[in-house]
Amino acid sequence: MVFVSTKPTLPRWLCENILLGTLPWHRGICQPFSHFSHIYTLHDSHLLGTYQSAETYGESVLCFLWDALWLPETVTHQAQPNEPIFLLVKATKTLGIALSEGTLPKPDKQPRRVLKAEHVEVDDQTVLVIDDIQRNTLTVVFSGQLHFLAMDNRQRLLKLDSQVYC
Repeated sequence: MVFVSTKPTLPRWLCENILLGTLPWHRGICQPFSHFSHIYTLHDSHLLGTYQSAETYGESVLCFLWDALWLPETVTHQAQPNEPIFLLVKATKTLGIALSEGTLPKPDKQPRRVLKAEHVEVDDQTVLVIDDIQRNTLTVVFSGQLHFLAMDNRQRLLKLDSQVYC
């Protein structure tokens, strides 16, 4: 398992579930980023880490501390006030991940807030580009599907609105 983190702020239970591959992806939603971004945003969220596993070759997991200010009430009402909400995004058939210069971890720095996330679809590939407030960029290229999973700090799944389920 490869792990890149902007700061080690993940709770132990979440780290273990990601590393062991035991997250309940089947209970999340599976849809293109364009559908997801019509309802949700990553703006002001913090990218906590990216994960790739040799055991699940071609899958990448992105972990965000989701900013509840921008979330619909249907999600925020499922969690306790001021409780962290984690968004996990799995890209299947990942062809590559690139971090721009300056994005690698620095122990004295806080996690960087997401400024915007955009995607482009070219042929059978999707390019997901996530920019932070310091003009660093995470780029994920994949040809499979995106799976989305939201969890609170008590390990409860939060229901995401969607018409397509995994």
